[in-house]
Amino acid sequence: MATGGLRDVLAGWTDYDVAGFELGKILGVFPGDQSFGGVKRMFWMDGYPLGDMLVDVLDRMAEAGVLLKNEDLRYRWNPDEPNLPLTRDDIEKHERSS
Repeated sequence: MATGGLRDVLAGWTDYDVAGFELGKILGVFPGDQSFGGVKRMFWMDGYPLGDMLVDVLDRMAEAGVLLKNEDLRYRWNPDEPNLPLTRDDIEKHERSS
């Protein structure tokens, strides 16, 4: 996949492991020419810190509304603009209402 940005990479539904790998490439964790096959087990093994961290970032982005996540553990970029809180007060109000 070309890495024009996470929005482009996750334009369609993408399995969690591939989405985490692509996020890692965009962040510079993996070299641009790294193949998924060489690192896929870090996403499939419980407790592998780097794989867990990258998937946690995807989950947090889904919680914030930037990404969508489905029941098959696939992610895609939310085509609707997320309603992101802009201030600490907005964040605290949201947390109190949850």
